[in-house]
Amino acid sequence: MNLRCIASFSFLFLLTPTTLLANVSLNNLFGDHMVLQQGIQNKVWGKADPGEKISVSIAGQSHATVAEKDGSWSVQLDAIMEYGGPHTLTVEGNNTQTFQDVLIGEVWVCSGQSNMQWNVRQANDADLAIATADLGHIRLISVPQVGTQEPQWNFKGEWAVCSPENVGDFSAVGFFFGRQVHQTLHVPVGLIDNAWGGSACEAWIDRNLLSSDDRF
Repeated sequence: MNLRCIASFSFLFLLTPTTLLANVSLNNLFGDHMVLQQGIQNKVWGKADPGEKISVSIAGQSHATVAEKDGSWSVQLDAIMEYGGPHTLTVEGNNTQTFQDVLIGEVWVCSGQSNMQWNVRQANDADLAIATADLGHIRLISVPQVGTQEPQWNFKGEWAVCSPENVGDFSAVGFFFGRQVHQTLHVPVGLIDNAWGGSACEAWIDRNLLSSDDRF
């Protein structure tokens, strides 16, 4: 199984007051407890100083690149075929960012309208589902609802290990699906909750694509 949805993000540009150099920064999709999709060449990307040398390492592999004139950079990891972990993802430039407890598994984007936004706390037998949600190989991250006319380069959110303390507000459809995938395949599962009830379909389509159609 492959990642079914691709989200495009960029990153915050941070300056250290003592050196006036840009810290290497990554979108919040990259963090402790994250899951990378098994069997594909995952892309890691972010921001840094123009011309800054960046290296990214995980699971015995290391890749280097140089930040572009606009500070953007990216590397493509070799496909990791073995499920599991935990691994450490290290990104080095003027500073070093280290992400711990990274798993390799199945990553799913849980996106849509109210049927996907509907949370576990509202589900049938919610108390039982929440009480039994101590599932260390399922990881959750939620994208907050922020309305804007322009693409946003980052969001407030972080990966968390699935537990009774955090699953109640997560998408019920997403969680029950992810739990079934985990129980069936016995592999780590990463779930990205990005749903907004009543949202228009145009909001989920790239603006350039819409602009190319005379009907819009």
